[in-house]
Amino acid sequence: MSDGRETTRSSTGEYARLETKRGSGRDRLYQLLLNSYTSLVIGFVLLPLVVISLMSFTPSEFLRFPPEGLSLRWYREFFDSRAWLVAMQNSLFIAIAAAVGATSIGATAAFALDRYDYRFEMVLTGLSILPILLPPVIIGVAFVTLFGLLGVGGEPWTLAVAHSIFFSPFPFVLVSQGLGDIDRSYEEAAADLGAAKATVIRRITVPLLRANLFAGALFAFILSLNEYIISWLISGFSFKTIPIQIFTSLRYSYSPVIAAVSLLFIVMTVVVMLMVDRFAGGMWK
Repeated sequence: MSDGRETTRSSTGEYARLETKRGSGRDRLYQLLLNSYTSLVIGFVLLPLVVISLMSFTPSEFLRFPPEGLSLRWYREFFDSRAWLVAMQNSLFIAIAAAVGATSIGATAAFALDRYDYRFEMVLTGLSILPILLPPVIIGVAFVTLFGLLGVGGEPWTLAVAHSIFFSPFPFVLVSQGLGDIDRSYEEAAADLGAAKATVIRRITVPLLRANLFAGALFAFILSLNEYIISWLISGFSFKTIPIQIFTSLRYSYSPVIAAVSLLFIVMTVVVMLMVDRFAGGMWK
């Protein structure tokens, strides 16, 4: 009897060891496939950026890869060109206005839907995120039609308004998340001590949402900076932003200054994303 039990116990242990080896082998294979796929995706995304970055340093008159040498010629061309500098100034103006406007719209909508009861709350929430669900060309045509009916088409401020509305869902989502995470007891304590509702919002709620507001504003800023379709439909070629200037230049030549501008935008985007991670990264933890 004891020999039988020992044999059974030994067989069971051997089977368990074999299953453990098979499981660890499958885990290693799964991890290898996952790492390979991730590396392939990252390489597919980064390779064009590396190519355009290297081409921006070419000394030749045309885009060439690999570059024949290294030169800052096209960066000097960018900073010496009034057309490019005006386009950069316009882009920064619209992006800053869009960041402020989108954050104001999105945060206000998020606060209203979180703190008050509405009969069609789900519908209102859907409308608040609708702009990012529709193709930019549809939003652009809608704004062109609206501004045309109002007789204000082509004005720079109309582009800022359009960008503010189009990118407001990003602050809306982030602020909605923040409102769901904050401890209401702080607001209740301030109210119990006699603070007015406006004071509670200004002194308690807004500081608690600082990271969400900051991240939403930065997302709106960088997306506005890179938006082409809506900008072109609303302003055409009368008010050129950097994306419009790039596509205008591509109609006539493939100047390396386009690669230089692209690298500047890449650097700017990376800096903004690092700022989001540095100052607002904690809200995702």
